[in-house]
Amino acid sequence: MNRNIIIILTLLILIVSCKFKKKTDIVDTQRTNNSVSKNDSLTYTLISNKQYFKDSLLKDKTGIVETYFSLYQSDTCGILANKNSKLKEEFEGIRIVKGIKTNKKNDTVFVMPNFNYCDDGESYYFYDKYLPRLQTDSFCCHPENFFVYKDIDEDGFNEVGIFYSSCLSRYKSLRIYSLKKNTWNEIGIASFDIMTKDPTKVKFDNLVKKIGKNKFQICNFYEGQTEWKTIEMK
Repeated sequence: MNRNIIIILTLLILIVSCKFKKKTDIVDTQRTNNSVSKNDSLTYTLISNKQYFKDSLLKDKTGIVETYFSLYQSDTCGILANKNSKLKEEFEGIRIVKGIKTNKKNDTVFVMPNFNYCDDGESYYFYDKYLPRLQTDSFCCHPENFFVYKDIDEDGFNEVGIFYSSCLSRYKSLRIYSLKKNTWNEIGIASFDIMTKDPTKVKFDNLVKKIGKNKFQICNFYEGQTEWKTIEMK
């Protein structure tokens, strides 16, 4: 009698276990399929964003967008998809600036948003795809905020600067960068209080003065005061 009960209980446990396993397999499969579907959708949107930026916004025929995407769109950072209508609304066009290489007459700069979660903000890009992007953690980047200065360290590349804004505060900054080993390194920063100086009333490159090789001054506007600060590049 006891033996029969044990056999029946064992069979019942096996039947329930099999049913539960099948149900779990179905749920896991559904989760996997949903994940794949979502990733496929994001990838499709990213491809659409890239193509739209390339063909409709930049009219790019030299592979600029493709090059930058291959360099900076990491597979491990996830995809931050955008609506093409939003890209169009926020795109402010291109700007012709003085050549970054000293033997070059001019360069062209434009702004692109971030397309992954590792980038904390927008970046400045160039028509010269051999120049690295200038990455920021700001979502208030504008082509008009970018400028090219002189070759302070006399290495064949002019230094560049940006009027940096966090969008909200009255306190902005002027930031100067030098190209070293294909990376933009910040070499100087100045305060820019827009209640002290209206940024629309100045030329940003006039706020930097080279005073010797590897040495320059940068103008600070803060709490009603104007002060030139001397910086020496290392």
